Order: sequence, then C-alpha cells, then structure tokens
Amino acid sequence: MNNQGEKVEEYTIDSRDWETATYGALMFSLRKYKDRLEEERAYKLNSKPRELDVRIIDKLSGSEDRMDNAIAYIFEKHNIIELKNPREALNIDVVWKGISYVAQYKSSGFNDIIKKSGVDAISIDDVTLTFIRVSRPNNLFKEMISRGYEIENRFPGVYYIKGMADIKMQIVVGSELEGDEFRSLRIQKRNAKESDVQEYMVWTDTLNNPIDREMAELILMISYSENRDTYVRLRRYWNMKMTKSIMIRELFKEEFDELEQERRKDRALVKEELTEKQAKKMLRKGMPYEDIMEYTDLSIDRIRQLAEELEVLV
Repeated sequence: MNNQGEKVEEYTIDSRDWETATYGALMFSLRKYKDRLEEERAYKLNSKPRELDVRIIDKLSGSEDRMDNAIAYIFEKHNIIELKNPREALNIDVVWKGISYVAQYKSSGFNDIIKKSGVDAISIDDVTLTFIRVSRPNNLFKEMISRGYEIENRFPGVYYIKGMADIKMQIVVGSELEGDEFRSLRIQKRNAKESDVQEYMVWTDTLNNPIDREMAELILMISYSENRDTYVRLRRYWNMKMTKSIMIRELFKEEFDELEQERRKDRALVKEELTEKQAKKMLRKGMPYEDIMEYTDLSIDRIRQLAEELEVLV
C-alpha cells in the first residue's frame, strides 16, 4: 500500500538491474556523441576474471573539441567507468580498488586500440576513471577531505578528485546532474521530481529501437521502485494519453482498462445519438414506426419516446 491506501505492484530489484539501468542512463546521456565514442561493457582486465563495468574509447581524444557533456567533459582516449547502485557502498576502499583497476589496465603492456605493445603502451595521461552513483556519497567525501584530497565540483553532480592518485578521476552523483540528457539518471533517485518522471515517460514513447525501449523500461522500473507514490499520482495524467510503453501499461493497467471502457461508452453514445438524430428526421417526414425501427434498429418504445419529444403523431 502507498500512503494513499492504494495497492501498487511490487517489483524486486537486484544489483544487476541497478547496474544495467545506470549503464543505460549513461549511454542515453551520451547519445549525442555515439559516433565519437566506442563503448564496451564488462571489459576483461588482462587475462584475469575481473571485468571493468564499462570501458569507453573516445576516438577523437587529443583534439581540442571537448564534449559538451558534464560526464564526458573529462574523457581522454581510455575511460573506465564503475557503476554503483545506491544500496552499494562507495567508500575509500572502493575508490582505491577502482584506481587499482586503472593501474592494471595501464600496465597491461598492450594498447588494443592502436595495437601497440611495450612499456607505457597506454599513457596514464590517456586514462580516466569515473564512478557513477545516483545518490551522493557523503561519508566518502568527508573522508577524502579529512585526508587532504581536493574535491572540485566541476559541474552540478560532477566532482573531480585530485591528490589521491596520478589519475584523472571523477565521482558523478546522478541525482544532482542538470540537463535533459541526464533525466534517465535523475529519475532513479528516491523522491525524484515529478516533472522529470513525467517527461521521461513521454520520452520513452519516442524510442523506436527495441533495445533502447527495453533499456528505457528497465530504468522506468527502477524509478518506479523508488518513487511509487509519484507514479500513482501520475496515473491521472496517463489516463489522458495513449502510450506505446509496455512498462507504463503494466504499471497503469487498471487505468488503461478503465480508459478503454470509457472510450467504448463514448463511441456507443455517439452512435446512439446519430441513430436517434436519423430517426427524428424520419419521424418529421411521417415515416411509419415499423419502417423507422427496421432502418435504425431502435425499439418501438424508443421511437414513440422520440415522437413525443418532437410532438409528432404518426
């Protein structure tokens, strides 16, 4: 039950769903640069079983053309992305572990992008490390400050970490990001803005690619699990519109069924009105009740009622 006493459907969200939803939201935010970026999820780190959450290669790195995107502005050639869900710890050890992944990646001795091997095949200057989490890691920031590390709030929701390692590193707080391109990250937070949720639901209907739609609906499911009351309030809004989204239809199945019933009633009323209008014309022309009944399928009693309304005696 929500706080209005309405029963809502329960969804079980696991860590893989969160990670996939965060990954999808990241890639949606970078759609503008899809031809420039080459991403690979679960990139294998050397021959070890450990996989990086996401590796993104910027094919235009080294140019002066920085991407106009708060997350991607820091990007170099090799960009390692670690995805953390709000239920998962993002503490100092997790950050050091991420730094160790960068070290292993850089020291692998082989640059698979330019097919180069040997010492410094991957320059540390060409590598960045990004942690993305919907909620703000306050305890982590406090510990970093206590240790003398610098935290630069470069953009809303984007924090550059300096002095911890010789790596370009940032922590992205999805709930604080600004701009339409980051809406799919913002709606995953608890108490997301109703306007963000509504605009995102509208946006999902513009997607035609099945993979995009599947990803968008997973993000919607995550958002729903965190913001059930908001979605219940928006049911009235969606009663006024039609949608292609399977997820939205599942969430609001009862409302869509009611809407369809109302439309059927409306169509029936329109048909009835047109039929009775035609019957009245026939009555004015003096046609017998039996003929009117044959042409309109109206009952004899209803035809008599219409005749009385017109004060016509046939």
